[in-house]
Amino acid sequence: MYRNMEFEHLRQFCKAQIESLEMWLRRLIDIELRENFGEKYLWYQYGTGNDYLIKRSVRENVIKRTEEEPKRYPREIDAILLDDAVNILLHQNLYQKYFRQALSLAFPDGPDEARTFFNRIIVPRNHLSHANPISVRQAEQVICYSNDIIDSLKHYFERKGLQKMYNVPRIIQLTDSKGNSFFEAQIKNNQNSTGRSSFNLQTEGNNLYPGETLRIEIQIDPSFNPNDYRVDWIYTDSNPTPVRQGLTFDLEIKETHIREDFTVYCSVTSINKNWHRLGDCDDSISVTYRVLPPLEV
Repeated sequence: MYRNMEFEHLRQFCKAQIESLEMWLRRLIDIELRENFGEKYLWYQYGTGNDYLIKRSVRENVIKRTEEEPKRYPREIDAILLDDAVNILLHQNLYQKYFRQALSLAFPDGPDEARTFFNRIIVPRNHLSHANPISVRQAEQVICYSNDIIDSLKHYFERKGLQKMYNVPRIIQLTDSKGNSFFEAQIKNNQNSTGRSSFNLQTEGNNLYPGETLRIEIQIDPSFNPNDYRVDWIYTDSNPTPVRQGLTFDLEIKETHIREDFTVYCSVTSINKNWHRLGDCDDSISVTYRVLPPLEV
């Protein structure tokens, strides 16, 4: 199959596969370590000494990347790339207690086996990052081994989901065209008593004006099949019928949108259940902006 693909297409396919793998690994690390060591787990120290949970080289990589490209890496965990993720996951003090179950389907024989197969992805990843060629065999390894790992993580998150009171698709990230990013923990912390999340962005840097286009994107917990739910969008003053569907909302701001509290609402609803976590949907998030009149010249 892969031998019949154009070389550049194959390279792009491999890059996308590695990015997907990195996203899954970052989510695993963030969930497990945040739960056990707190929000600043990358800087957690045992006792009062200089014994850090995460090795120095990984922490230095995070500092360097977040300082150089803060918009690309809004959270520290986003600056964890594949090499760093492997160092964390396979660390002798962390693997057995926090990551073994999630990786056991892909690596039943443990961390030594895991390191072997991760290295078969890292080597071609390095070639791709520096515009160097990779063989078709290396491409096959990137695609197949990445899928094996992702499948293992999906299975783990699905099992964890069954332990929740409501096993339903949830929003795990929201970003907008004003440069804002909100992630799983922040979204959960901004829930009200009804289980719906909201963010107030009525601040100077987030003001909207007629003529500009507002874009909002969300990500849904990837352990759920996209065919099993729908995503609906409405905004202040629109009728109750959704004006957009899908993971992305785009709207050209007009004078009719001018108001102090212009709010965009997003809901996620399972299509194969007779009940929903919030009654009418399974997850909901809203973002409120201030739309100002056109600037006078």
